[in-house]
Amino acid sequence: MSLYLSRLLLDGRSRQVVSEAAHPYEMHRTLMRAFPGSADDAQGARAEFGVLFRADADERRRVVRVYVQSRTEPDWSFLERSADYLLRNPGMPACECRDVMPALQRIKEGRILAFRLRANPTKRVGASDDAMKGKRVELSREEEQVAWLAAKGRGDRSGVSGGFELIHAMREEGQSLLVRVAVRPEGKLFGRKKDMAGKQVMTHFSVVFEGLLRVTDDEAFLRTLQDGIGPAKAYGFGLLSIASPEAVGLELVS
Repeated sequence: MSLYLSRLLLDGRSRQVVSEAAHPYEMHRTLMRAFPGSADDAQGARAEFGVLFRADADERRRVVRVYVQSRTEPDWSFLERSADYLLRNPGMPACECRDVMPALQRIKEGRILAFRLRANPTKRVGASDDAMKGKRVELSREEEQVAWLAAKGRGDRSGVSGGFELIHAMREEGQSLLVRVAVRPEGKLFGRKKDMAGKQVMTHFSVVFEGLLRVTDDEAFLRTLQDGIGPAKAYGFGLLSIASPEAVGLELVS
């Protein structure tokens, strides 16, 4: 079994890149061209090939770093033929891809890892007298967002463990626990998606989590890495990037 992680450097001055960064589902459609037979049904193919992605913009350097994870090895040659999509930098390859499964399979229970995750933390309304019953609503408070991520690790709602727990630290002045996770809300992201009636505008609340976690179940954690965390994966959410705590970046597993 393989799991491929690609890093793409996109030209932040490209009109197409700017447009896709603002409308992540369009970027999703572009990325899915790297997988055979996916052109007609990008949404279904995303699940078939296990595709997760995250776009991190560096406005100062005018580059967008896109990380793409997939069970099938992608073919990025179509991007190489594009005139202004990839960043043309002779000192750094615009496309890199490797099989990270051997490294992931070495991760065992008790391992502490640094992580980064862009997610869409939501809850489903369950009250029978609520007009929003059955719909997903965003979690806007930081404590709710951290609790949502912690619950994903424990598997509270699904009953299936996510295989990890967030690292806690003691307050110096007391005995209460602090979660060592930085939470950066990005606000609402808007995306266009074609439906049977034409185009539909989708809205998702985006939050970036960074911090430390401890693996509690290595098999369950591997499944979490493969499947991603939370909803709206076709809109650039859910890819859990990990590295050793000493690593400078989070591009690839150490």
